[in-house]
Amino acid sequence: MNHLKHPAHLELSNLTKSWGDTTAVNQVNLSVTGGSFTVLLGPSGCGKSTTLRLIAGLEEATSGQISIGGRDVTHRSPAQRDISMVFQNYALFPHISVAENILFGLKVRKVGRAERDGRLKHAADLLGISHLLERKPSQLSGGQQQRVALGRAIVSQKPVCLMDEPLSNLDAKLRQEMRVELRALQQQLGLTMVYVTHDQTEAITMADQVVLMNNGQVEQAASPKEIYERPASVFTARFIGTPPMNIVSLDAIRSVTPLTVQHLLPKTSVGSRLGLRPEDIRLTGENGIPGQVLSLEYMGADTLANCSVGGEKMLVRVKGTTELKPGQTVGLTWDAEIPATFHGDTGKRREEIKPAEVQFEPA
Repeated sequence: MNHLKHPAHLELSNLTKSWGDTTAVNQVNLSVTGGSFTVLLGPSGCGKSTTLRLIAGLEEATSGQISIGGRDVTHRSPAQRDISMVFQNYALFPHISVAENILFGLKVRKVGRAERDGRLKHAADLLGISHLLERKPSQLSGGQQQRVALGRAIVSQKPVCLMDEPLSNLDAKLRQEMRVELRALQQQLGLTMVYVTHDQTEAITMADQVVLMNNGQVEQAASPKEIYERPASVFTARFIGTPPMNIVSLDAIRSVTPLTVQHLLPKTSVGSRLGLRPEDIRLTGENGIPGQVLSLEYMGADTLANCSVGGEKMLVRVKGTTELKPGQTVGLTWDAEIPATFHGDTGKRREEIKPAEVQFEPA
């Protein structure tokens, strides 16, 4: 049951936040389609949490504009922005029950008893926590506490929900389960979700749009498929993917490539860097670019072979177990249209990437 008839579109225009000489968020432009799931992703200190706090109104923008549902909310208080927020630490009151925690905001806003009870039942049923309503937060597991924090966001019935690393305190198995639940919940309720994480798996598996941030700026904003398959820069290529894309000197690889397989290499200028995902490389016998196996890492479903090619290290993903041995000479090959090339100086992708013309519609 969708309770939102008009999902709110979110727009950031030249958004900047500085403290003295330090600029945490630098001229960020971002468009989030109403009812979609956008993830702000990046390493520590890249500006993603500050951007979320600016959207929430918990920090004041130095310059730029924030628009929610067509309204300029840049200088409005958090309460005037029509948002809900779920924090990393859940921010539950320890001395009151689960039900009272979930309803706290509605009571402050003087929502009537019958309306409160209806929203509580809906949220509790949705999250599977109806049997926990009388407990105190200390009697709950981490995953249950997380659901209570979500319940509080759901009953508020705000069209925009902001989440700051909400799964980081959970163990790996529970994180995976909650990713699936959260995504399903967002789609079911029609929420516009903006979600901060440093975990690329969360970003790739949950998002309609991934916004990768670097030094306070947007490095690339694209669908998970686009950002994985067509990284706009070396930074994106190295950050997205486990293990990350191989980025090597094209000149070094070219210097050891036999004439018979020169077609595998892009015809670009001196000084470029070549990008290849480990899963896109195949190992052959004689016919290929010669390399030497340095080490092997068995991962269960596959094995990572660390190879030296022209003095450059390249990881190759091999299915299952392998008979390869360190020191062995191998041939490397791939489909000629696959490699990406990047400028050696700027690190930007060589083929011109057009500005995103697609709107990120909810899946």
